[in-house]
Amino acid sequence: MDTWTRIERSGFYPTAVERALRRALGQGEPLATLCQVDTGFDRGSVFRHLTVVSLTRRAIVQLHVDELDGGSANIATAVHRVADIAGYSTMEVFSDPEHADGLSELTIALDLKGARRLDMEPARCEDPNCMADHGYTGTSYPDDLTFRISAAADGRNALDEALEFVDHLASLMGTHGE
Repeated sequence: MDTWTRIERSGFYPTAVERALRRALGQGEPLATLCQVDTGFDRGSVFRHLTVVSLTRRAIVQLHVDELDGGSANIATAVHRVADIAGYSTMEVFSDPEHADGLSELTIALDLKGARRLDMEPARCEDPNCMADHGYTGTSYPDDLTFRISAAADGRNALDEALEFVDHLASLMGTHGE
């Protein structure tokens, strides 16, 4: 499914989203696009969120749409050069891993050199009777953009589009031949 059909089918202010994406892309067309609608709850209200990520040969365009009180919405757009992508990672879930069959879920995480997630916990030592304060230990993870696509929740087509997105990304990052 092409980008514009995917946005239309999301049903989340498609005219405004398309206009914002076309403005960010200029005259270009995306190689691949991910589109994900989420629902959030805040103080008894339900709010929808839409994230659209489009990949071109030179840039990755990220739109995030938030539904606001009173029926309005805001659209935040970020454009990153492909050359500035520090890396990406994927996690694939297979129902039959022995035959690499039954891909049911794909998580894609892009490191855009912006945000990081830090998981901290108290440091411990081997002595069970130790009462000393050993400080903290932690792990830092890139956390700029993460998409989780599930065949059960998003449909098989969305999962296939996510695989196509990864293939284009790998090509642009130089791990696949042109």
